[in-house]
This record gives sequence, C-alpha cells and structure tokens, in this order.
Amino acid sequence: MNNTTRKTSAIFSLKVLIPIIVFMVAAVGAYATVATAPKAKMRVPEVVRQTVDTQTAVVTNHRVVVDVMGTVTATREIQLEAQVSGKVTGVSADFVPGGYFGKGQEILVIDSKDYELAVSEVQAEVTEAEYNLKVEQGYQNVSAREWDMLKGPAKVTEAEASLALRKPHLEKAKADLRAAQAKLEQARIDLARTRITAPFAAMVESKNTDIGAAISEQETLATLVGTDEFWIQASVPVDRLDWIRFPSVTQPVGSSARIIIGSGITKSERQGRVVRLLPSLEDEGRMARILISVMDPLNLEGRPGVKPLLLGSYVSVKVEGDMLEGVFAIPRSAYRDNSQVWILTNDGTLDIRTLNPIWKDADAVIVDQGVAPGESIVTSDLAAPMQGMLLNSSEASVPVEAGGQVEENNNG
Repeated sequence: MNNTTRKTSAIFSLKVLIPIIVFMVAAVGAYATVATAPKAKMRVPEVVRQTVDTQTAVVTNHRVVVDVMGTVTATREIQLEAQVSGKVTGVSADFVPGGYFGKGQEILVIDSKDYELAVSEVQAEVTEAEYNLKVEQGYQNVSAREWDMLKGPAKVTEAEASLALRKPHLEKAKADLRAAQAKLEQARIDLARTRITAPFAAMVESKNTDIGAAISEQETLATLVGTDEFWIQASVPVDRLDWIRFPSVTQPVGSSARIIIGSGITKSERQGRVVRLLPSLEDEGRMARILISVMDPLNLEGRPGVKPLLLGSYVSVKVEGDMLEGVFAIPRSAYRDNSQVWILTNDGTLDIRTLNPIWKDADAVIVDQGVAPGESIVTSDLAAPMQGMLLNSSEASVPVEAGGQVEENNNG
C-alpha cells in the first residue's frame, strides 16, 4: 500500500514540474532572443514648414485715383425760339438732327418783306421828324430876335418867356425825332431777327419746323446743344472728396480725369478735368456729385483714334488725386481681413500685423507705417495662420510694384 502511494505521488509531481520547467525554458529563450536582437535607433521628427509666396516691401510713390461713374450731360442746351413771326422761306442743309453750326452761322430764314417795309415806313417818319426839328429851330431864331425887340421894362415870368421863345415846341420836335429813331432801330432789329443764327457752336438735337411753315413769335424751332464742351456728372462717396482738387481762388485748376469709353478692344480714353462740386447730395444714394469737363467731346477736330463722347452715356471715370510719397503699396491679395498683413520674418516665422491704411483702391492698399523696407509680405493664403508659425519662402521675394505714377494718355 505504501509503495503504491509513493508511486502515485511521484507521478503527480512530475506532471506539475514538467510544465513549469518548459515555461521557464521558453521564458529564458525569449529573453535571450530579445536581449541579443539588434536595437532600433530613435528618430527625431522633422519640423514641417509651409511654403508661401512673398513679395518684398519697398518704399514708393503712389498716385491716388478715385474711381467713379457718371453720365454725360450738355454744358449748354437751349430751346431755339423765333423772335418774330412769319413764314419760313429758307433753311440750312445742316438743319437736321445731328447737324452742326458754328457760332453765328445761319440756320433758317423767315420771310422779311413785311419787316423791310416797316423799316422803310419808319425811315420816312424819321426823315419827317428831322425836318420838323429843323423848321422849329428856324422858328427859334426868329422868336429870339422878336423877343429881343419887343421885350420892355415890364416884368415877364419865366414860363411866359419860354412860350415866347417857343422852347416847348423845340422840345417836342426833339422828342418826336428820338421816338422815330427808336422805332427805326426796332424795325431794323426785327428785320435782322428774320435771319436765325446759332448763338454758339452747336449741334441740332431736335427740330420742330421746316421750310414753308408759318411760325409765331416765341415758337420753339429746335433744340441746340453746345459742342465745345460736355460735362460728366459723377457720383463720389463723401469720404473721398478730400482727395479731389476743385478749382478755387488759390487753386484755379481742378483734378485731371480719365474717361473710359467702351471696353475690350473697343476701349478708348478721353481727358477731362474736375470743374465743380455740386451743393447737394444724391436723393437716393446720398453720394456727392461733381462735374467733370471734357473739351471737344464729339471730336469735331477730327483727331485720329479719339471716340466721340455721346450725351447720356454712362461712363467710368478715374479722377487723379494727390501723389502719396514715401509709402508702401500692399497688393490686395496680401491684405487680409481685419486690416491685417502677414510678414515672413528673417527667422522663418509668421508675424501677423494690423495696419492703418491711408488709401485703398482695387489694386492696392497704401500704408505709411507698420511695414519696413525689405520685409517679405506673404501673398499666399494660409488655412490656419498663427502668430509665430514656421514658414518657408518659395523663392526670393519679388519687390512690390503696385501703385506708382499714373501713365499719361494722349487720346484727348
């Protein structure tokens, strides 16, 4: 019994020890494998810099240009009226819409026969009045001699002496002559008014009569517009008026302006000048209104390549203001929300700055501080810009060239 028990105990011990021994051998083998395996070196992660485009800030001069829109209007426009009545007996071949007349050029003629007769009749009245005056002057001489012979020591009143010397008769004769001469002058004026001429260099916008028509005094014959000069009435934001020069006693010449006609390959420019600031704002837009003068708007001088400026046209105008000197012109693409600009510093980090612009237009934002010459202005977009973030320039910075002098245009 005892032998059987001991044998069973030994078998149990072996069953327990064998797995333990196997586990320990495996553990030792695994440790040896790990301990003798080659060790991987730790790598430091590389710093990633976003690449951006930049432009170099340079000091420049920038001409302020105020962009406005306006409508072409006539400087002179009149209703041509008849000053005498009668039948139209002659008209100029240019008396048609669009016809041109120089100052003093004849437009049409009214039948003058009645007015010529009136001049002849009044001329006869003048001749008669002159005769009566000479006769009365003869009476004056006779009366004066008679008065000298007849007057005695008796006292005579001044009125009695005046009658005796026929002074009232002489005054009446003189008055009759003046009246006749005035009638003659009026008759001659009426005769001259049968020839209707242009009061200034003008073009016919519309006509209301023609040859053979019977017209009355003050009847409208045509509408004329002056051709020497047109105005452009343009609307300007009130806060931009300070940049525009208006004629004054100390400054007789206003800002120059470029008028843009058409677009694309048909685009043309004309030259003008600011002449007036109108005293009231627009009824709806509450914008200020200015007048810009354009000489020879219809190009009647025939300059090649110059398009006519037509009444009623809605045109774009660039009014040239002051020259800003010693400033920085920041491209619009580099001007961010909240008046910010991004600068790539020399150590490759982003510096976000807030600027206070002195002028803005479609192409550039003008500042005189907040940027230093030679600094790199970031023109690329960043998804999440942060102060101090690491950046890298794609290439050498390109100088900012926005702004500068306004080019001259000789199109007129």
